[in-house]
Amino acid sequence: MLVLTDHFEEDIEKAHKFHGHVCTGIVFGVRIARAGLNYLGIEDPSKNKDFLVYVEADRCIADAVQSVTGCSLGKRRLKWMDYGKMAASFIDINTQKGIRIVVDHKQRMPSDADNVTFWNQFSNEELFRFEPITVTLNPEDLPSKPIRKATCEICQEKILDGRERQKDGKILCKACADGAYYQKI
Repeated sequence: MLVLTDHFEEDIEKAHKFHGHVCTGIVFGVRIARAGLNYLGIEDPSKNKDFLVYVEADRCIADAVQSVTGCSLGKRRLKWMDYGKMAASFIDINTQKGIRIVVDHKQRMPSDADNVTFWNQFSNEELFRFEPITVTLNPEDLPSKPIRKATCEICQEKILDGRERQKDGKILCKACADGAYYQKI
């Protein structure tokens, strides 16, 4: 049986408060977050700002990772990759090396089981796959004030941090260049 770290109960409580309930995604996210921090040698993430986290799903796991690590989109230390996978990567900003942790289990939780109790009977190695990785970090992707600014030649909206596109000789935002997720009415 997995021996809980000193942080587990506290991490679950933080994630519960942030997310609103404790489900399997919260338990996995909390454990993945702490495993990623441990890999980077970070005991207290509030005292270390030299790491980034990439989450690969916009689900419960992302809330758990954010609550445990303190990384957020607004602080530019949490990056969302829309892969739809229960995975997260923890990257040391200074070395650009890290670990990608993927949910990779064969167990099925009985419908009447408690999420925390059931999943904590398994070790991290039984639930997750660990992949050492490296990530090329561009200056525009790092936590800081915007490095570059541009203005879209069609909509005239500001574009931050190198997200502009060159199309037909014009500087455009992604929405004008590739189509937007919204339609103006």
